[in-house]
Amino acid sequence: MRPDMQLALPARAENIAIVRHALGAFGEAVSLDTQGLSDIRLAVTEACTNVVVHAYPDGQDGPMEVLASMVDGRLTVIVRDNGQGITPRPDSPGLGLGLPLIASLAESVQLGRDEQERTEVQMTFLLNGDSPPQSSPEFATSPAGRSQPSSPEDSLPASQPHTDGETGSSPEDTSSSAIES
Repeated sequence: MRPDMQLALPARAENIAIVRHALGAFGEAVSLDTQGLSDIRLAVTEACTNVVVHAYPDGQDGPMEVLASMVDGRLTVIVRDNGQGITPRPDSPGLGLGLPLIASLAESVQLGRDEQERTEVQMTFLLNGDSPPQSSPEFATSPAGRSQPSSPEDSLPASQPHTDGETGSSPEDTSSSAIES
């Protein structure tokens, strides 16, 4: 499927503002409500911040891609990088709150790798003004370690306990994970 919006930028902090502005313009063009657009921008900002902070160690440069597609009353946003993947880091500069925040704002979140082994965070948002159900996030594993279209029925319960405070996977777990609200 061809995305309705696609950005490819260097993974730098100053480019997160560009992503936010592009999403804002996209949301206005498709008449998203103000609160829904605000939630989407916040969740995508968190995913992009994770790329900037965690994807490329030791100040290495690398790309950050953002794709957005609207289908059947839902907006799916993918934030992708070529970095080291989503793994626990004892030296992490973050507090580990980004993914739970994203999960609270989105209908569903899928973590994994695409066919080219790029790290992906796929977020799906309801566009009809409904809020995602307010429950605690559920961590799940996707078959084959690939990002899949995410819906409650596509997710399987995780076999690993939530151990790292950020990804919901243990260090040995290389499969993709979904976080459902």
